[in-house]
Amino acid sequence: MPLSLIFAIIPAPALAIQGIGVSPTSQTIELAPGESTNGSLTAINDGDTDVTYHVYTTDYGVKSEDYLGVFTSIRASSDVSPVAWFILPKGNFTVKGHEQLAVPYTLTAPLTAAIGGHYAAVFVETVPPTGVKGTYISRIQRLGSIFYITVKGQVDEQGSVTGFTASPLQFSTPLSADLRVKNNGNVHFLAEGTLQLSTAFGKSGAPVAFHGEVLPGTIRHYSLKIPSSPIGIYHLTATVKYLGHTETHSRYILVMPFLTLLIIVSTLAILVGLLIVLIRRRRP
Repeated sequence: MPLSLIFAIIPAPALAIQGIGVSPTSQTIELAPGESTNGSLTAINDGDTDVTYHVYTTDYGVKSEDYLGVFTSIRASSDVSPVAWFILPKGNFTVKGHEQLAVPYTLTAPLTAAIGGHYAAVFVETVPPTGVKGTYISRIQRLGSIFYITVKGQVDEQGSVTGFTASPLQFSTPLSADLRVKNNGNVHFLAEGTLQLSTAFGKSGAPVAFHGEVLPGTIRHYSLKIPSSPIGIYHLTATVKYLGHTETHSRYILVMPFLTLLIIVSTLAILVGLLIVLIRRRRP
């Protein structure tokens, strides 16, 4: 759920804490070129005071394999950018304390819309009060719902797991592993699965689930962690499901606290040194 805070100096006395939420945080929609759909978001005021807000749309993308959200207002052509496809309420609106309000929208894919995935965010942003005396710092919040839009047609769905890595020696729990999934197609897909730890005696602990959409032309990095016992040799297995495929990838890991490893290495070094001294003394 995208969140940003903007601070502005506003004349006013101290006010009660306010907060706002948006539901749902993401939506998946399929449209044929020229097709429309209606829906709504819910603006939630979980604070004590009334909140005034307005709504607007931006394009949504990601940067880096860690999927840092990028929200831009620079519109591409209407066949690519879905920003102009939305009809949203205009002006400012007020949600009373501890209440919620529906935000309707109409989404229309133009006849010329490119087949495949298109991505946008609809933001609900608070508006600072005006016309009050005093000086205080007003916090401006914006929360958004991500829209994963597919324009139906001959979509190209391609993906692959490009790597599953884990350090063979780890000093502490939880154990960490890295999974990367690549999207070579023109539409997003969901990659999900579990990370399971096991020993020579069978599974160890409950599996850890992961999931996330993979956007076209990107590689998504899933940073995975799972608890383990302090010392031992473990078999780490990732089961990944995407585009109707199920794959398993595994690695062996030795878990040993650094101090324990240091003691073992130091002890071995001393023993080797003593052995060398004894061998030299026995030589004529």
